[in-house]
Formats: sequence, structure tokens, C-alpha cells
Amino acid sequence: MKYLPKILLVDDEGDFLRVITIMLRQMDFDVYSISDCTEIYTIVKSFKPDLIILDIRLGKHDGREICRELKKNAETRAIKILLHSAFSEIKEDYKTCGADDYILKPYSMPELVEKIQGLLGIVNAEDN
Repeated sequence: MKYLPKILLVDDEGDFLRVITIMLRQMDFDVYSISDCTEIYTIVKSFKPDLIILDIRLGKHDGREICRELKKNAETRAIKILLHSAFSEIKEDYKTCGADDYILKPYSMPELVEKIQGLLGIVNAEDN
């Protein structure tokens, strides 16, 4: 059985979550998506993602703070975190909270996939 890289997608916009989840699954990623962060730490422990795509503004929650907590924890610090946001402050904030990279909304699927492949060390067969 082929290993599918695991991605946890966290965003409070339901339509965005549905579309990106479907598209990433079609590209052979194992995707778990959530819009409510109250159970994020439990989900991270059970799902064990290789990458978390995390919005910085999640209603009452701040994705940057979640990122800091995950990177401080020995069990989760190796998980790659890609922050995404429509707010340009992400360009400065992503490093200070320990994220591995960022992407500014709106973005195209090829841009997102390029970021994912880079963070996970996936070589695209078409590039060889």
C-alpha cells in the first residue's frame, strides 16, 4: 500500500475547506480538515499529520499561538506547519511563531502544491 502524506487543514471558512480538501485528496494526500480548533491537539495526536496548513485567524483562536504551542511540544515540533492568511502580516509573523513557511491567500492550487512538496521533500516526477 502506497503511503499518502498526511495533511491537517485548519481554516474557519467552510467552503474553502471543502474545496481544498477535495483537491488535495485528488492529488493523493490524506487530508483531515477542521474548522473548529477546540480539539486540534487531540486531532494532531491521533491523526499524526506530516504537515499542518493553518490559518492565522480562526474566530476566537489565533493560528500563530497554536503554531507556537505545537512547536514547543517535543511530540509535535517536527510536524511541518504552513501558515496561510489573507493578511499580509503573515510575512513577518510566520517565523516568530515557528512556522516552516507561509502562503498568502488567495493562492492557486499549483502554488499550494509547490509549498507542500517543498516542505515535505516530495520530488515531482515531472521535474525529473
